[in-house]
Amino acid sequence: MDYSQILLSFKCVWFQVSSGISIVMKHRLDGVRKMSSHPLLPLYLTGSQDGSVQMWEWGHNQSVCTPRQGGTFAKVTRVRFSQQGNKFGVADGDGNLSLFQVGMTSAGSRPFFTTQCHNKVTSDFVFLGSCSMVATAGHSSESKNVALWDTLLPQRKALITAFTCHDQGASSLVYAPQHQLLISAGKKGDICIVDVRQRTLRHRFTAHESPIKCLAADPAEEFFATGAADGDIKVWGLTLHQLLYNFPGEHARSSFFKGIGQGVTQIYLDSSARLFSCGADGSMKVRQLPDRDHGNHT
Repeated sequence: MDYSQILLSFKCVWFQVSSGISIVMKHRLDGVRKMSSHPLLPLYLTGSQDGSVQMWEWGHNQSVCTPRQGGTFAKVTRVRFSQQGNKFGVADGDGNLSLFQVGMTSAGSRPFFTTQCHNKVTSDFVFLGSCSMVATAGHSSESKNVALWDTLLPQRKALITAFTCHDQGASSLVYAPQHQLLISAGKKGDICIVDVRQRTLRHRFTAHESPIKCLAADPAEEFFATGAADGDIKVWGLTLHQLLYNFPGEHARSSFFKGIGQGVTQIYLDSSARLFSCGADGSMKVRQLPDRDHGNHT
């Protein structure tokens, strides 16, 4: 789970004890915008406002390496490890995506793949099962705001296809590998469902009246959740796209926590149908989703 929107300028390590949750390490790290944990190893990435990216080991306050130095690149908009953990990527505010090999990163290392995916901003990306295939979401002047890439091809041919969708840009992505469906969210509250196998835009609908800030899918791929700038969270069926649950004002807009934006900033669904969320109100919440056999809930 990505807690960077809550942490702001502090990097904390937590562990569960019988009496609750305790902080076991805390030290200041200014400007962190995004974080991502390694799927297998005790490692995690941080991406910062100044464009820098650092890799850390849990429980240590010195970074393992700094793949990107600060002051050279645009602000980091997303960092992610691949599902296998052997690669990671960095998206930034200039629209670039850079991919690195884990274990081959140092202060002077270079990415094995880098390109400008969207000419205004790349907001998010996901690895599509195979480490060579990635999808990106962002904002391009020609409105091709969701794109599929094959990083094994020469850079001029790496773009597989791009979809004209999400007026004013796409903000978030989530991939459902069992169904090979890519879900993208837009800044006008719209959702698009892309069939990765057929490389077609299968469905689109309006989910919120305000910009969607984040997405999450449950591990069983039965439903997915959307979090919006107005603080609303909604849960949708993955295949039929019907509204299952609606939680209005779960994380209301805040003027106090200005550094983390508005509304819902991060959501996560686990295998026990628990919905974790955090937002601009400074809170983190855990909600057990009700039995879906009882119909829609608000």
